[in-house]
Amino acid sequence: MLKTYRRKAIDLAQLSGIRHYHDLKTLPAPKILKQRLDEYIIGQEKPKKILSVGVYNHYLKIKDREDKIQQLIQLDLLKARYQNELDKLSIAKERAKYDFSANDSDGAEPISQPTSTQEFEIGLKSMKTRILSEEQKLASANFDLQLGKSNIMLIGPSGSGKTMLTSTMAKNLHVPISISDCTQLTQAGYTGDDVHEVIKRLLINSNYNKDLSEKGIVVLDEVDKLAKSKSKGSGGKDVSGEGVQQSLLKLLEGHQVEFFLDRPVDPKEADRQLRKTGVHSPMTMREHYSINTENILFILSGAFVGLDKIVYKRVNPHLSQKEFENVKNYEYIISADGKTKVPTLSLAQPEDLVVFGLIPEMIGRVPIVTALEPLQESDLYDILSKPKNSFVKQYEYIFQKIGITLRFSRKALKKISKWALTNKTGARGLKSILERVLLECNYDCPESGVRYILITEKNVNHIIKESGHLLDIGDCEPIKYYSRAEKDFFRIAAANEDPQLEKELDVLFNTTPTHK
Repeated sequence: MLKTYRRKAIDLAQLSGIRHYHDLKTLPAPKILKQRLDEYIIGQEKPKKILSVGVYNHYLKIKDREDKIQQLIQLDLLKARYQNELDKLSIAKERAKYDFSANDSDGAEPISQPTSTQEFEIGLKSMKTRILSEEQKLASANFDLQLGKSNIMLIGPSGSGKTMLTSTMAKNLHVPISISDCTQLTQAGYTGDDVHEVIKRLLINSNYNKDLSEKGIVVLDEVDKLAKSKSKGSGGKDVSGEGVQQSLLKLLEGHQVEFFLDRPVDPKEADRQLRKTGVHSPMTMREHYSINTENILFILSGAFVGLDKIVYKRVNPHLSQKEFENVKNYEYIISADGKTKVPTLSLAQPEDLVVFGLIPEMIGRVPIVTALEPLQESDLYDILSKPKNSFVKQYEYIFQKIGITLRFSRKALKKISKWALTNKTGARGLKSILERVLLECNYDCPESGVRYILITEKNVNHIIKESGHLLDIGDCEPIKYYSRAEKDFFRIAAANEDPQLEKELDVLFNTTPTHK
C-alpha cells in the first residue's frame, strides 16, 4: 500500500515540478498581503481582498503538494535508518553467538545477551512504532485529492490599478512575474508572438531558474483585445482573437511547455574558458527548457470597454432600445433603494464575458473574476501623495538630488486630481499632468541658483489655461522660483497657501513657525 502512495507522490512531483523554497514556509496570511498592498495602492478594497485570498490559496496548494512529498521522503529516510540499525543488530547477535559457542567449548558458564544488544532492540521497537504511526498517517492522507488551480481576472477602466496590484503582490511574495500584452499574441505560425512567449519572459525574469519560474506569476494584460471578432463576412482566420484564446487554454490549466532559448553566458565562465582553451566562447548558449505551467498563477486583466453596456442591458431588461441608448453613464447602476450607486462592472457574470467575445472554455479556466472601481477625485488625490512610492514623493526626490526643495500645496494637488478626473485617464494620467506642470522647472532649474519651488493652485491653473483645457479655473500665475537667500519668502508663500505645509516645512528646516 505504501508503494502505491509513493508512486502517486512521485507522479505528483513530476507533474507539478515541485521544488522547496523558503517563501512557501513563510507565506503571509491574506490580511498581511492586503496590508502590504494598502501601502502602495489607494482604494479598491474588495479587489485587494480577492487578490490576496486568491494568491494565498494558490501558493497554499503548492505547499500542500510539497508537504505530501516531504512526508514520503521522511518516511523513506526513517525506514532506511531502521533497516541499517536492524543490520547492525543482526551482526551483533552473530558475534554474541560466536562468543557463546567459544565459552561452551571451554566448559565455562554461558554468557547472557550483552546489554548493548538489548538497548539496540528497545531502540528498534521505538523506531518501528514510529514508522507504523507515519504509515497510518499516510494511509489516512488523501493523495488523490488535488487542490484546483484558481487563475484570476481583473476587470477595470484604464488607470484603475490592475497592473500595479499584480506587480506589487509579486514583489511582496518574492516570486518572478512577467507582464505580456495580449495584443502582440497570435496563433502559432503567424507573424507576432506565440503564446509560449509569455512563459519565456517569465523564465528570463527568473534569471533562467526553471524551478523558480514554475512558481511565478504571468500577467496577461489587454486580454479583452482577444475577444472574438464580431465583423461578419470576413472569411479570414481570427489569428489574434479566438485563435489565441484557444492556444491559451492549456497554459491556463497546466501544460508542459517545451522550447529552446538563447541563454546569456556568464562572463566569468567565458573568461575561464578563454584562459583554459584560448578560444572565445559564444556570448549566448542555446538551451532546451521544459516548463510546467501547473503551478504558475495566471492573472488576466483588461479594460473591457463596452462590457458595462452589456451588463447594464442585462440588469435592466425592461429598457427599450431607445431608452438604453439615451443612458448617459453606464459606469454605475442605481441600487434598489434608489440611492446607492453600484459599479456596473462589479455585476459582470461569465455570460456577459461570453457576449463580449471571450470563449466559455477560457472563462471556465479563470474562476475568480473581480472588477476594479473607477477612481474618484478623492482617490486620485490620495494616490498623488499617500503611497510609499507616490508620484509627488518621486518628483520631490528627483529635485532633491539636484539640491532643490520641491513642495506641492494641497490645493494644487486637488486641482491636479480634478484635472485627471476630467481626462478619464486614471492614475496614469496623474503622472502625465505632473510632467506637464513641472516641465519648465525641469528645464530651468538644474545647475541654477534655484533652491526652492512651491507649486500652488494658481500655478496649476496657469498650466491648465496654457493647455487649452476646458476645465473651470480661477486665478492664474506662473511658477515662482526661490533662491537660497529667499528661503523665508518660500516659507511665507507656503504658509499663505497651505498652513499644514508650513508645519511640515518647519519640521524640515528645524525652524520656528512663521505664524502663530
